[in-house]
Amino acid sequence: MLTLSQMIRSGRPPAHLALADGTVFSGWGFGAEGVSVGEVVFNTCLAGYQEVLTDPSYHRQIVVMTAPQIGNTGTNPEDSESDKPWVAGFVVKENSMVTSSWRAREDLDTFLDRQGIIGI
Repeated sequence: MLTLSQMIRSGRPPAHLALADGTVFSGWGFGAEGVSVGEVVFNTCLAGYQEVLTDPSYHRQIVVMTAPQIGNTGTNPEDSESDKPWVAGFVVKENSMVTSSWRAREDLDTFLDRQGIIGI
């Protein structure tokens, strides 16, 4: 996991998740930059984050993953549930900085950025 100074040096921008009741959670952004609005939901899967991202049932939702680290297997075309991601945003405790699967075509950060999805 990166330290605060490493995150700042890496160029990752601060990011915030603001709820309707005024609660604000702060972290570091990854994926696309910008603003997004959606219903916050959670997913308890330990694996299969790419399937979650591309599942149409998550349309316009900001998905919070409860597993401690997400992204270590990267992404590939074979694991998508549909032809595009449907989520409005993606929240993780730790976005893995290492992609370790031989099947990966790109890392999670690049995938989200290319698809215009904001991660925190």
